[in-house]
Amino acid sequence: MKLNMPKKYIILYSALSALGVLAFILFGHHLSLLLNDIVIEGEAPRVNGLVWVALFFFLYALLSFVYRVIGARVANERIEHLTHRVVSKIDDQTRKHSESMLNAIFVHLEKYRPFEKVFIPTVIQTTVKITIIITAMFFIHRNAALIMIFTAPFVPLYYILVGLRTKDESEAQASQFDELGMLFLNLIRGKNTVQYTGAERTVIARLKHYNEQYVRETMHILKYAFQSTLMLEFITILGIGLIALEVGLQIIIFEGITFYAAFFTLLLAPEFYNALKVLGIEFHNGKLSQGNLERIEEWLENEEEDDDYRNFNSSKAVELDGVSIGHGENVLLENVDLALPETGFTAITGPSGIGKSTFIRMLLGLHRPGNGTVALSDAGIGYISDEVYFSDTTIYEYVSDGEYAEAAVIELLEKLGLMDSLSNLDKGIHAPIVNHNIPLSGGEIVRLKMARVLIRRPKIILMDEPTEFLDATTEEMIMAYLAELKLESAIIAVVHRRKLLKIADHHYTFSDRQIVLQKGGS
Repeated sequence: MKLNMPKKYIILYSALSALGVLAFILFGHHLSLLLNDIVIEGEAPRVNGLVWVALFFFLYALLSFVYRVIGARVANERIEHLTHRVVSKIDDQTRKHSESMLNAIFVHLEKYRPFEKVFIPTVIQTTVKITIIITAMFFIHRNAALIMIFTAPFVPLYYILVGLRTKDESEAQASQFDELGMLFLNLIRGKNTVQYTGAERTVIARLKHYNEQYVRETMHILKYAFQSTLMLEFITILGIGLIALEVGLQIIIFEGITFYAAFFTLLLAPEFYNALKVLGIEFHNGKLSQGNLERIEEWLENEEEDDDYRNFNSSKAVELDGVSIGHGENVLLENVDLALPETGFTAITGPSGIGKSTFIRMLLGLHRPGNGTVALSDAGIGYISDEVYFSDTTIYEYVSDGEYAEAAVIELLEKLGLMDSLSNLDKGIHAPIVNHNIPLSGGEIVRLKMARVLIRRPKIILMDEPTEFLDATTEEMIMAYLAELKLESAIIAVVHRRKLLKIADHHYTFSDRQIVLQKGGS
């Protein structure tokens, strides 16, 4: 099985494993000498012998602990890197595959984590351990070393055969989990359609069918896991038993082994076979994890070499050079040149479906242009979407995200005209948001999501219809605040309400695949 691990980590794991097993062998050596003096020689235990036993046992335990800590840390770093790769694939097409993306992040990545955290360190540690133990055993008791060499191959042979089958089953299970999740998410999205068409029975039957398939595959995997564990235990006990029998015959009948060598052999044999058993179990788990990795790689298979097509070295807020965007063969903008200043309010208008929202997504890094270059002055962009999602939190935490003091949040909410409504709530700005339910009107929710972005005072602010759902009085209040904010930030807004054009320093309209200047600019 390919470990897919950088060489520096393999060397680090190998070095720590070698030090750990050498510490255990030295612990066994001094313990065997100590017991030989007590049992055979009839002498009292020597202090220096006890010290060496304690020292090497402590060193072995310490190195084992360090190995686990480093293994977990390296695994977390590699999983985090893989997560960033998955997240970097999010673009304006992600909505169509949101269930696959969510499964890749929250399910398959977590199920793959044991491969990095446990399996890879175990493979390296076991390989080093059994090699050193067999080598040492040739100097301690050659017959036991030969028994180990003869019996050891049965363990990897069995778990390789079982593991290969497990990998196929885990891939099928991962696919069925995605299908079940996709079906469930689509049913949630279309729950009104299901209700209006009276298709409840059909939907329930489909869910039951997919669920039973998933359960069946899971039970198959558990069956292989049980068989694998049973056989590994049997082979391990058989190997240790053969060595114990051989040592017993050498002591009682042939008298061809010393007490020191006999005890040392019986101490190392369980460590040898236990390492193989653990590797067998982890091989099974590793194959399960690999099935999930393949689902992640399917999500990443179209990964671009350069994730972010934008650069951030422009002296302008936005600078486009020969940019074309569209959806497949449907070209929305063609060879557009555009420069927007670092401050001011830029309004964008045009009929629906002409590409205004796609243009905003391109600036956000979510829609790659067909050609041309996109340059911005700053990577810190604030985006006020026409959609909003509330997790289970409070109004204060939603706005501040734990980064801003309560006084700063209240000051901004006052400017946006929200504090009067929030003061009427039992807990004020600390009122909870549960299950996406928030005790505010549509216009107040629009202002709240604006507050979440504006409190960070980004250099570039992108908006999609910022005054939607607002009454005339509130709209005037928001316009006054935006007029103040545009003095230090570049505000680029897709607008449908002509009233916003009053505060616009620049007005562009989309027409015939071009961005046409209507007001301001040069």
